[in-house]
Amino acid sequence: MIRCKYLIAVILIMLLAVPSIAKKVKTASNKDNILTDLRYHYTMDILKNWKIKTFKEKEEKPEVLRALLIQKNYRVNKEAKNLDADFTRPEIQIFARKDNITIEEFAELLKTDVKAHNSKDEIINQLNLLLSGEYIDMQTIEFGGEKAAQMFFKRRWERILQGDPEDPRYRHSGGRIVRDVIDVQEIYILNHNGNLIVIQACSEFEFYDTLKNEIFNIVSSIEFKEAVSLETDNK
Repeated sequence: MIRCKYLIAVILIMLLAVPSIAKKVKTASNKDNILTDLRYHYTMDILKNWKIKTFKEKEEKPEVLRALLIQKNYRVNKEAKNLDADFTRPEIQIFARKDNITIEEFAELLKTDVKAHNSKDEIINQLNLLLSGEYIDMQTIEFGGEKAAQMFFKRRWERILQGDPEDPRYRHSGGRIVRDVIDVQEIYILNHNGNLIVIQACSEFEFYDTLKNEIFNIVSSIEFKEAVSLETDNK
């Protein structure tokens, strides 16, 4: 009995010594298809055919990935759909962090790191460009008076399809077919008052022409607001 009381006392002391579990808050809120970053205070108007996913973060340790947008009514390559093969789902990823780097400096870092297939930058490492990305072009644009860089990359990959070896369409290859696929990736870079915003949009080249206007309309809707109390959104 004495040993049991001693054990309970030790456990209580250990519990008191452990720091309180850090409260997690949402990276962003979504109301009426308006995405609001709860830390960096920008808003974006999201089209209704895009699903919005936000994340949780510790107040003292911000997440660089703020939100993920997924097109709801996306199209899939017919052959890939019929043979249950891989495809690229249209997505928009929104990254942000405190950083005074200029948009030109970040763009140059991105180009250099993609060419080197290596990076120490946390955002660049999540763009899925280091292994097979290829820089295409860059231009300077404006969103509501904010200067931004718009960069274009392509990423090559192989779609492996397994058809019926008895099907005349696939018989010559024993049913196994390899297709070369290109993904188009747009990278938008902004810096507002020391807040670096990097937005990545991707789509298979086959569907890019029907998607690019939606992407631009979403990204160009970004506006920066004054910090306000948003505690109720974190609950």
